[in-house]
Amino acid sequence: MGTGGTGRARAQTGPGRDGPRTMAPSPGLGWAGQRRARAGHRSAPSPGETKPEKCSLLALDLPAPTAFEAFASAASPSSSSPPDRPTDPVTGDTMAGILWPSGLNGTAVPGWGNATAAAAAAKCSLTKTGFQFYYLPAVYILVFLAGFLGNSVAIWMFVFHMKPWSGISVYMFNLALADFLYVLTLPALIFYYFNKTDWIFGDPMCKLQRFIFHVNLYGSILFLTCISVHRYTGVVHPLKSLGRMQKKHAVYISALVWGVVVAGISPILFYSGTGVRKNKTVTCYDTTSDDYLRSYFIYSMCTTVAMFCIPFVLILGCYGLIVKALVYKDLDNSPLRRKSIYLVIIVLTVFAVSYLPFHVMKTLNLRARLDFQTPDMCAFNDRVYATYQVTRGLASLNSCVDPILYFLAGDTFRRRLSRATRKASRRSEAHLQSKSEEMTLNILTEYKQNGDTSL
Repeated sequence: MGTGGTGRARAQTGPGRDGPRTMAPSPGLGWAGQRRARAGHRSAPSPGETKPEKCSLLALDLPAPTAFEAFASAASPSSSSPPDRPTDPVTGDTMAGILWPSGLNGTAVPGWGNATAAAAAAKCSLTKTGFQFYYLPAVYILVFLAGFLGNSVAIWMFVFHMKPWSGISVYMFNLALADFLYVLTLPALIFYYFNKTDWIFGDPMCKLQRFIFHVNLYGSILFLTCISVHRYTGVVHPLKSLGRMQKKHAVYISALVWGVVVAGISPILFYSGTGVRKNKTVTCYDTTSDDYLRSYFIYSMCTTVAMFCIPFVLILGCYGLIVKALVYKDLDNSPLRRKSIYLVIIVLTVFAVSYLPFHVMKTLNLRARLDFQTPDMCAFNDRVYATYQVTRGLASLNSCVDPILYFLAGDTFRRRLSRATRKASRRSEAHLQSKSEEMTLNILTEYKQNGDTSL
């Protein structure tokens, strides 16, 4: 052993933590150099042990193919590391708190990447309960039977027994026509729900079904608005409104309403349609598929504001002024007072039961499909969807309630209906009596021809 001016080196042999180790003298090395040498010897692998070199992920000093292969191996589903804790591709150490790409070669890696993107990719699967397959067809059967009978009678009355029409009769006839067209589409919808929502009538019929529903919905709202404004002008401004309440003006306004509704609802023919489920059954979308959901939501909000909210506010304003006029004017015993009160009650009931809940739940259901798709919101989405289905049935009830409006609030409708039914009853009785007399005569003639004189 010797010493030098710059330091000394000595040979040392002895057991270490990793087995025997030997340090050779290193003349010419300073004290710092000898420390580095000893540190290198301490970290050297023992015989038969292979320890991989560590690399810095930030420096990325590995050859690209080796790092890529190790990375792909770590991303594979068979990796022993948890998916949300990726491993160092070289050392196998678990790495936490590092943000990784969503996948390699276009493959998504579960648990990696942006949490927002992962949440957006997760979709709630709606749980459809049994009542949805029986509630809607039951409601539609009721609406079809009552609506077909009531609106058929109303159209028959307006066409054959209400001439000449008043302005309000024009609006009521168009309302009855819209309801009648809608109830004609209900048998296909009833079969659809009894068939476990498997649509068999083709894509064009599905589009037509949804189109007619919305035409009836918003056509009814706008015609009820016209009836309310007409009644308001008759009660609040009876003299000033005489020229505006003529039949020809009502005809022009009705044609305008049909044009606005058909033009405004025509996008439904694009958004609605059929789709094939995983179990190979065909659905008929009452709104639209997920592909067009964002733009449909914007369209739905526009139609809701233009064809529901604005008319509803206008109706409320008219009825507030009508009630004020009825309170302060001497209309205690007039038929106009009675018909106006019936109109206010029936129309507000229809809006409160049918139209308002439907539009609220439809908007909430669309919003849930768009933005409430996290796992903790799935149960809430199920409840929203089920409630929305209930309001869809309620929205169709107006087609069998509107005939009550004609009977109670229409101009001379009840009186003329009573007269028409009495006339039809007398005609039927006369026809039956004639048939009875004819049958009696035939029997007597037959007996006489057979020589039977027992009578």
